[in-house]
Amino acid sequence: MVQTKLPETRQVTIPADILQEWRLKHQVKTNDRMDASRPNAVLPLVPSKHAEKKRDLLSFAGAGKGLWGLTEQEIDATIVQLRDSWTR
Repeated sequence: MVQTKLPETRQVTIPADILQEWRLKHQVKTNDRMDASRPNAVLPLVPSKHAEKKRDLLSFAGAGKGLWGLTEQEIDATIVQLRDSWTR
């Protein structure tokens, strides 16, 4: 068991090893919400499954940058290569 302390601000610091495990298992990120309950005076902190962030269309802008090349010539060459691979 890992200990953490409760400062005057009442904000709990999650130990680094637990946070790393959460990030690997649940893809937890900064500002994600957590579900908290206290059965039998125990406070388990669990990444919330209901706190999925809704993303608007603009949040995907630039997601494919560099996918087909970085310069205009590389992009054109990739398009030509893809078109040539099509069966006719």
